[in-house]
Amino acid sequence: MQVQVITGTQGTGKTTQLRAIQAELKKQGIEAPIIVGEQCTTPYFVNQIAAKAMAGDKHFLADDCTQFQIKAAMDLEAQGIHSGIPSDFAVHLVRQA
Repeated sequence: MQVQVITGTQGTGKTTQLRAIQAELKKQGIEAPIIVGEQCTTPYFVNQIAAKAMAGDKHFLADDCTQFQIKAAMDLEAQGIHSGIPSDFAVHLVRQA
């Protein structure tokens, strides 16, 4: 699992970057919806990452993530193969401004 965190102050184009990733994936025939982090609890957020990975998806996109959600995703990444998530699963997160 690989985690990419997009950071910056408000109005710096973080969400635009995430949408560009989504558009590039769509060009490749890959549907990857954007989850809004602030609309879910951290445990639910982590469960969504795991569920997408276990379903065979290769990408997880999330906007407006809290620092707790980002830390939880990084902790999951640090578990490596013990997390049960494939190493080629990519998580793209936008940190809340």
